[in-house]
Amino acid sequence: MTNNYLAADLGSSGGKVFLGTLTKEGKLTMREAGRFATLRVFFRGHLSINVYEIYDKIFQILEQLGREGIVLSGFGVDSWASDFGIVNPQGELLGLPVFYRDKRTEGMQEEVEQVISYRDLYKLTTQRRIQDSTLCQLLAVKREHPRLLEHGNKILHLGDLLMFFFSGKVCSEISAASYSQLFSMRKQKWEQEVFDLFGLPGSLKPPVVWSGRCLGQISESLAGRLGLNRFEVIAPPVHDTSAAGVAVPARPGENWAFISTGSWYLVSMELSEPADLSLSYQYNLSNTALAFGKTLLKRNVCAMWIIQECRQAWERRGIACSYDSIAAMAAQAEPFYGFIDTDDPAFYNPEDMTEAVVSWLEQTGQRRVGQNDVGQMARIIYESIAFKCRYGLEALQRTTGRRVDTLYVVGGTSKVAFLNEMLASALNLPVTAGPGEAAAAGNLLMQAVGAGELSGDEEARAVMQRSVALERFEPKEAGAWDLHYQEFRQLCGLQYF
Repeated sequence: MTNNYLAADLGSSGGKVFLGTLTKEGKLTMREAGRFATLRVFFRGHLSINVYEIYDKIFQILEQLGREGIVLSGFGVDSWASDFGIVNPQGELLGLPVFYRDKRTEGMQEEVEQVISYRDLYKLTTQRRIQDSTLCQLLAVKREHPRLLEHGNKILHLGDLLMFFFSGKVCSEISAASYSQLFSMRKQKWEQEVFDLFGLPGSLKPPVVWSGRCLGQISESLAGRLGLNRFEVIAPPVHDTSAAGVAVPARPGENWAFISTGSWYLVSMELSEPADLSLSYQYNLSNTALAFGKTLLKRNVCAMWIIQECRQAWERRGIACSYDSIAAMAAQAEPFYGFIDTDDPAFYNPEDMTEAVVSWLEQTGQRRVGQNDVGQMARIIYESIAFKCRYGLEALQRTTGRRVDTLYVVGGTSKVAFLNEMLASALNLPVTAGPGEAAAAGNLLMQAVGAGELSGDEEARAVMQRSVALERFEPKEAGAWDLHYQEFRQLCGLQYF
């Protein structure tokens, strides 16, 4: 009998649900079962995630599969990290999870440093300095609603929370826990010293599980309502970048790294253990958990979030444009017109992203671009993303001493040839693009591991090698890109250590 697995892959702008099956030929087939917007609402003074709406959308997709007569073997959810809900001992969600770009964490990094330096905090958690970490969000909760952190209540990151709705199992999959700035990668458990330093109750900590863990079957009543069998809820790597890492089709013996693309570009390496803490701290890298006991060393690059927000600003002004048309217009625009530091706080969550880009260019003495000049503004953003990825990869190599010969680009924008060509040229490195739905594929593969259908990481990668058509991009005009990269690095104050 064929095993059918269902993966819900949640991004900050939308969710996608895929039905996956391993064929007799050892390939992963994926069928999109549905997609929906991950809606945000202004609730109790904060920009929040409508997690009930997300649950309902997934529920409707499951009902449709029931009507089709599908028999499911497993179901799992991956999502962005940091954001969480608070569940009481009776299993009730208290309020809604607050979106990480809400303004409640403004100034929270400075409050953290009044208690412990980020260098010392890094030694405990191996997690980079970040305004929207779970720690910073919990401190915001403590300031506003301290009683929410008491009475045995527990935090559940978004993917864990949605799986709890289906399984009733309270736990935190390790990739999400390790991203929280509350977890010790070296000890492989919650870091009690951090809880003590900030007066956070230890009772907030849910049990930690590895990806591939079977969390339990859905209830008989829920199965009846869905018209489905009592399928198993199986934890994938809940942090979507870690899920994507499972699906990178790297071959044994390759010197490789990968970029998981989306709102953020995560420039990443798979390691057997956390990297040198001094260098990784200086380069603002994170050491978090991958599947199979591995470590994910990565640098976050704010990327398509800026394009998404610019697109919304253009549409508000009556300029309708698809992402494909934005890329096409950017391809025709003047190269190296100007640069922005995509990780500058100015681009975190401005009222108008196009205005923020224009202002940053002016403040740094660069040429002006019109707010409605879609192609030129997009080109500036794309080139800046590519250069920031180059710096991120250089940071990974300098920190680990490892050479990279092949860069895999996976996820949402890995299908955009223009961007892949930019990355190859900016990094002066061959780029192999695919799979496009890497996080969902990794989610499905880890469910197959949990169900005993796959044995481990090598077999999972072999499945992906057989399952996806890859496209290779070679560097072009590397000399020009090198020259402008030095200008970009100086403009953004990016140092080597």
